[in-house]
Amino acid sequence: MFKNYLKTAWRNIVKNKFFTLINLLCLSLGITFSLLIGIYIFSQFNVNRNLKNINNQYVLKSKWKQKEMGLAITTLPPLAKILKDEYPELVNNYYRFNPVTNVVSNGNIHFKEDIAIGDTSLVSMYGLPVLYGNAKQAFRDNNSAVITASMATKLYGTTNAINRPLSIRTLKSGESQQYIVTAVLDDIPYNSVLNIIDIKGYSVFVPTAGNRYYPNIVDPSLNWNNTGIGMIEISPNISVKILNDAVKKILKKYTSNYIQINLTVEIVPIKDYYLKDNNGAVNKMILTLSLIALFILLMAVFNFVNINIGTSSSRLREIGMRKVFGSSKKQLVIYSLTESILLTVISGIFSLFFYELLRPYFSQMFSSILPHIWFFHFFEIGYLILLVLFVGIVSGLYPAFWLSNLQTVQSVKGVLQLDNNGNLLRKVLLILQFSLGIFACISAWLISTQINYIFAKDLGYDKEQLMVVSAFPKQWDTAGLQKMESIKKSLLDLPDVKSVSLTFNLPDNTPNNSTIDLMPINGSDKPIVTPFFQADQDYATTFQMKMLRGSFLRKGLEGYVPGQIVINEKTARALGLSIDDAIGTQLTTLQGIKVTVSGIIKDYNFENLHEAIGPIAIVDVRDAIAYRFLVIKLNVNQNLSKTIANIQQKWKEVSPDAPFDYTFMDDTFASLYKTEIQLKKAFGVASFLNLLIIFLGLSGIVSYSLAKRKKEIAIRKVLGADVGKVLYLLIKEYSMILVLGNIIAWPIAYWFTSKWLHSFVYRIHSNWIYYLIVGVAISVLTCSLIIIESLRTVKRNPVKSLRSE
Repeated sequence: MFKNYLKTAWRNIVKNKFFTLINLLCLSLGITFSLLIGIYIFSQFNVNRNLKNINNQYVLKSKWKQKEMGLAITTLPPLAKILKDEYPELVNNYYRFNPVTNVVSNGNIHFKEDIAIGDTSLVSMYGLPVLYGNAKQAFRDNNSAVITASMATKLYGTTNAINRPLSIRTLKSGESQQYIVTAVLDDIPYNSVLNIIDIKGYSVFVPTAGNRYYPNIVDPSLNWNNTGIGMIEISPNISVKILNDAVKKILKKYTSNYIQINLTVEIVPIKDYYLKDNNGAVNKMILTLSLIALFILLMAVFNFVNINIGTSSSRLREIGMRKVFGSSKKQLVIYSLTESILLTVISGIFSLFFYELLRPYFSQMFSSILPHIWFFHFFEIGYLILLVLFVGIVSGLYPAFWLSNLQTVQSVKGVLQLDNNGNLLRKVLLILQFSLGIFACISAWLISTQINYIFAKDLGYDKEQLMVVSAFPKQWDTAGLQKMESIKKSLLDLPDVKSVSLTFNLPDNTPNNSTIDLMPINGSDKPIVTPFFQADQDYATTFQMKMLRGSFLRKGLEGYVPGQIVINEKTARALGLSIDDAIGTQLTTLQGIKVTVSGIIKDYNFENLHEAIGPIAIVDVRDAIAYRFLVIKLNVNQNLSKTIANIQQKWKEVSPDAPFDYTFMDDTFASLYKTEIQLKKAFGVASFLNLLIIFLGLSGIVSYSLAKRKKEIAIRKVLGADVGKVLYLLIKEYSMILVLGNIIAWPIAYWFTSKWLHSFVYRIHSNWIYYLIVGVAISVLTCSLIIIESLRTVKRNPVKSLRSE
C-alpha cells in the first residue's frame, strides 16, 4: 500500500514540473536557512555545557551604586576563599584569577598572550581536559605553568610541552618570571570561565602563590581593596538566597563602610552566563534569529499550501475515483501527506547542497565555524529529519484534509468550486506572506540605517588610520617609560607617521577599572566618582580630539609638570566648574590629593553608542606609570603594507625581545557592534529570501489562476474590454491583499525597530517614510510581476482561448 502511495506521489510531483520546481526551491531555501540558524543556535546554547558540575558553578559579580565605582565582572578577591573557609557546608570550591596580558617567551620566541594568575583549583574544579601531565598535580608548585595545546604548538612546535621552560615578563624593570610547563590542556570550546573577559580566552595559567608579576605586591588576592575575577562551586541543593545571606555577613565583617554602602554582590550561574550577560544580548539575538528562521519557513509552507489548493482541480477525478473504489478519508489523507512529505524530503536533500554553499558566509557572519555536512553529529542529523517531517506534515495537512472532504460526485466530475473557507485561507496566507516580507524589509532597512549612522557619527575623535600597537614590554617604571619614549621618537622619523601617543586606555568600551573621587568646588562632601586613565601629551593630537579650553597636559619651562588632569565637559559640569574659568583650578580628591585642571576636552564617545557620554578624566602617564598601547596616527594614501613593515622594523630595532602586535582602531570600533552587524546581515538575508519566496509563490499562483481564467479573459476581450481594463481587473484582486499586508506589518515593524533602536542612546528616528517606501516598492514589484505573467494570456487571440475551452 505504502509503495503505491510513493509511486503515485512521485507521478504527481513529476507531472506538475513548474509548480514542483517552485515548491522545491521555496522549501529548500526555508529548510536551509532554518538548518543554518538552528545549528548556530545549538552551538550558543551549548556554551559552558562541557564544564564539570555546571549546575553548581557560579560567578561573583559586583553591582555598584554608581557604575563608575567598579567593574561589574570583578569582585573583592578574598570573598570566594572566605566563603569556602567560613561556610564549607555551602561552598565546595572556588577559583579566583587576575587577568593580565604580557609577553610569554621560550628562549628567543616571544608572543603576546592573555595570562590568568589564579588559584590552583582551575583544572579540578571545571574538569578541564588534560592532554599531557597529571590533572591532579597540574599546579604542583609555585613555578608550574599550565598552557593550552595551541599555545604549546606556538611556543614549542608540539603539543607535548611537559617540563619545557616558559617565561613571563613582569611589570618590574627588565624582569621575567621563570616557569616549567606541568600540564597541557586540550583546546577547550568557548566558555564563560576561560573567556569571561577576552573572547580569545586565556592560554597560560600560573598560580597566584609566589607570583612576582606586580612589583611590591605579594598576593593581590588577599587585598579587600583590590578587584579580580571570583567564582565558586556551591554544594548541591543550596539556594542562592542562603549564599547571599552569607555574603552580606562576610562584607559586614571584613570590609569598610564605603564598600558595604555601595556594593551589592551578585551570584550568577555560569551555566546561563553567556546567554544572559550584557543584558541578555545573546538571548535576544537567538530569539530574533529563531523568529526570522520560523518566518522564512512559514513563507515556504504558505506557498506550498496556496499552490496545492490552487492546482488541486487537476487531481479531482483521481480523488473521486479513489473514493468510488472504497478509499477511506484516512487513506486519502495519508496519500496526500505522502506526496508533501516526499517533496519535502527531496527539498531536504537539496538543502544540504545549499547549506554547504552558504556555510562559509554564515560562519563569517556569526563568527562561528558551522560544521560541514559530513561532520554532522546526532543533533544536526536529528534536527534536519525533524525539520523535514515538520515541514512536510504542516505543508500537506490542510490540502490533504481539504481534498479528502470534497463530495464524491463533485470530485468525479472534476469540478472544483472553492468555498468561502478555501478562498479565505488562500487570501489569509497571502496577506501573512506579504506582512512578513514587508516587516523584514522595513526592519532590515532601519537596522542597516542605524548601523551606518553608528559608523558615520562624529564620535569626538577620528578613528581612521589609527594603528594600535601593544606597548611591550610592560615595564611600569621610569626605565620602561623612557624605552617607550625612545620607540616613539624612532617611529616619528618615518614619513607616514604623523603622531604617536602612549596610553593605558582606548575609546573602545573597555571597562575602566580605575576611578578618582573628585570633590565638587561647591563644598559638597559627596565626591564625583570619575573613571580615569593615563596618557601622554600627544593623546588628543593623535586621536584628533577637540580641546575646548587649556592644553592637554601642558609642559612647563622645564618640561614635565606633575599633578595635572584633563577632564571632559561632563566632569566639569558635575564638579560645578565653568568651562571658561576651569583652567588652573585646583581640585581635591577624597583622599586629599591635589590636582590641577590643565585642559577641558570636548565630550567624546569612549563607550559604545548604547551608553550616554559620562565623565572621564585623564592624568599624565608620568604621574602614575601604567600603559598598554602605543597609538600611531598614520598618513598613508597607498601601500599600507610597506608602512606597517617599516614600523615593525623600527620596533624590532628598539625592542627586539618584544612581539610586534597591532590592530587598527576602526576594526576595534567595528568589533563593539558585532551583534548588531550580525543582526543587520541576518535581516538582509531574510528580506531577500522572503521576497524571493513570495514572488516565486505568487508567480505560480498567478500562472495557474490565469490558466483557469483564459475563457473569462477571452470573453471580456470579445465584448470590447481593452488590455488595460483586463490587467486592472487582475491587479485589483491582489490590491486589497497588499493593503492589508501593509496594515499588519507596519505596527509590528514599528514596535520591533523602536524597541531595538531605544537600546541606543544615540540613534536614528523611525520615520514613516521608511514604511511608505517599502510598502510602495513591494506593491510595485508585485503589480509588475502580475502584469508580466498576465500579458501573455491577455494578448492571446481570444478565438484560440475559446476554442481550447
